[in-house]
Parts: sequence; structure tokens; C-alpha cells
Amino acid sequence: MNRFLVTGGSGFLGSHLCEKLLDIGNDVLSVDNYFTGRKENIAHLIGNPYFEAMRQ
Repeated sequence: MNRFLVTGGSGFLGSHLCEKLLDIGNDVLSVDNYFTGRKENIAHLIGNPYFEAMRQ
């Protein structure tokens, strides 16, 4: 298992990247300031034990 940091993870592209990385068995940390991204884009990933979202 690899660990990935996705900046802008709540944006359109970032949220899809987070999904794909999780689908193939990786650990993902999403960092976003929610300036243009939306929390709703990653809401379905919050319960995944291999996903973490950070507002920074």
C-alpha cells in the first residue's frame, strides 16, 4: 500500500483522483482550503478508513 497526498482533493479533479487511488488500494490524505472545491465532492469517502480529509 502506498500513501498519497492530494492537494485540492475536494475539487472536481482531485476528488476523482482520490476515488481512483482508494479503489486500487492506497492510503489517501486530501488537503484543501475549500476555496473552489466542495465538501460534497468527498463526502462519500469520509467513512473509508484509508481516507483522511484536512482543511488547510
